[in-house]
Amino acid sequence: MDAPVLSPFLGGGLVTEPAAPAALYSEPAAPGLVSPFADALSERGGYRGYESAEPMELLIGELQDEAFEDAVQALVDEAAALHLSSPWATEADGVATVQGWASRVTEDARQLLEHLESTFEGRTPESITEAEIDMAAAGYLPATASPAVEQFFGGLIDKVKKGFKAVKKVATSVARTGIAALGKITGLGQITGILKKLVAPLVKRVVNKALNLLPPAVRGPAQALAAKLSGGVVTATELAEEFDRQYAEAMTAPNDAAVEHLFAQAEDAAVASGEDPLGELDDARARLAAELADAPPGEAPVAPIENFIPAVMAAMPLVRAAIGIIGRDRIKKLLAAPLATFITPFVGRDAARSLAPHIADAGMRLLKLEREDPATLGTEALVSAIEETVRQVLTLPEESLADDVRVGAETQDAFAEAAARYLPSRLLRADLDTGESGVEGAGWIMMPRTARPRYRYRVYSRPCPVTLSRPAARAIVYDGGETLEDRLLDAGVTAWPAEVDVRLYEAMPGTHAGHLLAEEADDELGDLTPEAAALLQLPPGLGRPSPGTFRHRGPRPGQRFFRVGGLRRKVRRLALLWDTSAAQPVLRVHLRIGERAAHAIAAQLDKRAHAQVISTVRRLLGPAARQALAQRLGKLRALNTPTPVPAERRQAIAEALAEAMLTALSKELPAAGAALGEAARDPAPGITVTFAFPYPDVATLRDGAPGTPTVTIRPGQRRD
Repeated sequence: MDAPVLSPFLGGGLVTEPAAPAALYSEPAAPGLVSPFADALSERGGYRGYESAEPMELLIGELQDEAFEDAVQALVDEAAALHLSSPWATEADGVATVQGWASRVTEDARQLLEHLESTFEGRTPESITEAEIDMAAAGYLPATASPAVEQFFGGLIDKVKKGFKAVKKVATSVARTGIAALGKITGLGQITGILKKLVAPLVKRVVNKALNLLPPAVRGPAQALAAKLSGGVVTATELAEEFDRQYAEAMTAPNDAAVEHLFAQAEDAAVASGEDPLGELDDARARLAAELADAPPGEAPVAPIENFIPAVMAAMPLVRAAIGIIGRDRIKKLLAAPLATFITPFVGRDAARSLAPHIADAGMRLLKLEREDPATLGTEALVSAIEETVRQVLTLPEESLADDVRVGAETQDAFAEAAARYLPSRLLRADLDTGESGVEGAGWIMMPRTARPRYRYRVYSRPCPVTLSRPAARAIVYDGGETLEDRLLDAGVTAWPAEVDVRLYEAMPGTHAGHLLAEEADDELGDLTPEAAALLQLPPGLGRPSPGTFRHRGPRPGQRFFRVGGLRRKVRRLALLWDTSAAQPVLRVHLRIGERAAHAIAAQLDKRAHAQVISTVRRLLGPAARQALAQRLGKLRALNTPTPVPAERRQAIAEALAEAMLTALSKELPAAGAALGEAARDPAPGITVTFAFPYPDVATLRDGAPGTPTVTIRPGQRRD
């Protein structure tokens, strides 16, 4: 059926011709068969090392630690940055560089754990304190370790301490915990021995994620994890959660056979499948760009685009099943013809140059691209528009993809939107000018150029100088709850409006935060939403709707970010810990106060201005922080097992907790003022105020108001 499609370029319209997933587990062939394996091993590749699922979930909840999730994400980002920022002649050289880094991290972690073993050899769990473990580890961290590796090693030490807490609790009351197997752990060596076996598979999987290699196919040893994945994509949070599950199961395994079976599962899950759809997409982009540059002028490049579309499909795991049902060849033909017709005026080397002048001068100098052929940048811009069009159309529901007219309309609109993002506005129809490319001499460039064709993000070719008012900075909120105002004040800004330089980035398939910050690993990224773009006084089209937090999930293709020069990444202002090691469960809420606010509080205390202290803390616990607290509650495993708490209920709990924190601090302040002032003046950066809320059980946390917390004040940015 013929369907008219409208070109986004100046000049009017045109007319063109218009497998079921396998089961995760297999049931036994027949009832009553007797397995030759140890009784602890189950028919589904796991084992039965605990009395019920509920105690195990409680144990995993106790092992959960947001700081460890942050550490795993930091390792992913460091590996990703190392891969593309290190000089290498071939892809194999880049992979070898990252694998060498992984080997060093694994070996250093093993030596750290062995050092703890030898230090506490012969000691029982009850005789070892957390402070002793910290002291033993402090002098053994590698002097050359990066901040990400240090953070990871700190997470491992915390895992040792959390394991010991679980063992001590079982020693107190096996009946209450329901996990009798933990009582078999009689020394620290058993804990560190488990962690040594699990670290290597975890680091391997960090490397696989950083290199965007797919996990193994769904098969026995990898079933537990594969069942949770979305089309083969695994997040840093899922890596940390699976590590905790493996750790818990190893500690509660009934015999050595079960433990070794679990270690074998972990190793199998760390082996990449061998598929590299993003590498194939990289090659396909380069091939299509070259074909568009060499194509005869005025001839629609249908065949090259048809050959390119399958590479985009392969890099979208979630659409594979739908495409298999509808037919890949049919989708190719529906998309390729109109796309080829749209770009016909710009194929050929000379025509492609007309797409590049808007970035060829200042932008090319800033990005050190003076030697780049403008025609290459022009054809790459066309490829970006084509790729984003295909990706957007393929996210339609199956029933929409089966309708030729609907696909034609979506292709037309998606290409118009993509053209407005990546091509010069002077070439587009007036109704498509969104201000995307309204900055003279600016446009989006695929990066990094040194690793071509392994492009992993786009950068706006010019930094944007911004005069930022204080109210605008206060309205821009980072992932974690702090505002741009907080960050600028901590960085030393004393006068408003503030002059700042803003760099802009856009994620592509396979983007990690480490790619965007390869040269400035400690910098902070903000989500460039339309609202943030307006507050930063940027052209309106530069902002993109946010798909949600990216700290552990990773950036989504098309998501945009900003970076304000000189602002360093900070720990989260709020952290949560559900602690069941005492007779009554406790929810610990850590409020981390930065150095600037800490000094302000110290000055207020010197004047005995207690009301001002509470006012300062109240601002720290404002709407953005409370929303971040609600998000943290959504990640708290104990609270959301077996069913997640609704978002509105989490927000209500967060509001109640924040108010209870303010009330408790206000009551304690006259007596605790000296401790707070001493912590503020301590050389350690910042203060951590911990509020410990006692609860009879998780149900009370979900449904009841918080009681009166115990308040602890310590210097530094604590996570325990």
